[in-house]
Amino acid sequence: MADPVDRRNAPVLQVVMLVILGTAPPIWAYRFSLLKDVPWREDETLGFALSMGFYALAGFSLYLVRTGRFQWAVRQLMVVTAVLMLVSHSSVGFTGNRFEHPLLTVWIVTTGLMIGRAAVWTMCLAVLGAFALGVRVDVMAGEPASGMVTDGIISGLMFVLITAVVDRAATALRESLAAEKLRSDQLVVSNEQLEAEIRERERVMDQLVHARKMEVVGRLSSGLAHDFNHLLGLVQGYAGKGLQSAEPAAMREALQGVDGASRRAVAVATRLLDFGRADARSLETIDVATAVNDLRPMLRQLLSPDIAIDIEAPMVPVHIRFDPAQFELMVLNIAANAGDAMREGGHFSISVDASDGHARIRFSDTGIGMSEPVRRQVLEPFFTTKARGEGTGLGLALVSSMVGDAGGRIDVSSAPGEGTDLVIRIPAIAPDTPTRARRELAGSAG
Repeated sequence: MADPVDRRNAPVLQVVMLVILGTAPPIWAYRFSLLKDVPWREDETLGFALSMGFYALAGFSLYLVRTGRFQWAVRQLMVVTAVLMLVSHSSVGFTGNRFEHPLLTVWIVTTGLMIGRAAVWTMCLAVLGAFALGVRVDVMAGEPASGMVTDGIISGLMFVLITAVVDRAATALRESLAAEKLRSDQLVVSNEQLEAEIRERERVMDQLVHARKMEVVGRLSSGLAHDFNHLLGLVQGYAGKGLQSAEPAAMREALQGVDGASRRAVAVATRLLDFGRADARSLETIDVATAVNDLRPMLRQLLSPDIAIDIEAPMVPVHIRFDPAQFELMVLNIAANAGDAMREGGHFSISVDASDGHARIRFSDTGIGMSEPVRRQVLEPFFTTKARGEGTGLGLALVSSMVGDAGGRIDVSSAPGEGTDLVIRIPAIAPDTPTRARRELAGSAG
């Protein structure tokens, strides 16, 4: 059922139908079996026919409600009820139906709540019409006209008052439900807009991460060129040594040197290409100490030779849930900023430990440091102290976003001329899945 009011009213109407179906047959069974010695009256034939008709109607209405046709069920029930009420009063009279008048209140309430304003006032008119027919029948049968008319008018006014109250209450209920439905629809639209904005933010975030990757890759390329020149020098040296020697053993040793140097060159290039790929984010369980140690060659390429690198990591693994590529980007971003702060050389250190259920990664440099206003804004997007064209202001902002998504936080302490300490805390987890290092080790063993 699309209408929320109908969905709420359907159980009540079904209960009413079940009550009718459960009470009418036993009443007539009692009349036919236990009261069989009581003479059958003419009005009982009409009553029996009307009761059986209403019984069948209740069963059919219950079927309609169960199949989702609520309004059809309730409208036909009220129409037949109004007709039976008019027939009963025109045949038995007002006094003969007096004990059924409280039941008419149920039909007024049912019509108002389940159909609407027009229907409830139509049912009220049917009640007034039935009362008028019943009074007429009683007067023609010899009852005092003044007393019957007064009784009928008083009863009619009571039902008009009941109808007005039901009408007002039902209208207020429907207006309240309509307003609630409107708010619900607005919330659905707002939720869809929010989901679209989240998807767009994730898309932009992925683009920013990849752009920052490319920026870091560009900076790594200078160090990579230095390493490649060194490796090519080794290859040339081993090749010259082999060419100058006629000894098979010496030639074999030279070829092994060429092979080793070329393998190192391939490994360096592959590592850089893997880092630069625009892969989708993939959360994995990684050992922070292993991941940091694996980045030592790339850190050496990224930072100037005048900068000493020190990495301290515990022997016991410290596991977190993080995207491996984003973890590498996070460390290299911080290292790149530290390198910019130590143009004349210095010392860059990374330490890893576990504390209070968190993995703690501390980055320290001996650079120029930051003033307090700069320190407060250093994690904000697009904030940079570099000259135009030298920085985007996205490096540490991306780091902050990645750490926040992992449920962690960043603390930055610095002062002019005293270097910078940046501490990242990320919730540690149990190693429920293999780390990347263990998978690579298993793959190489296989």
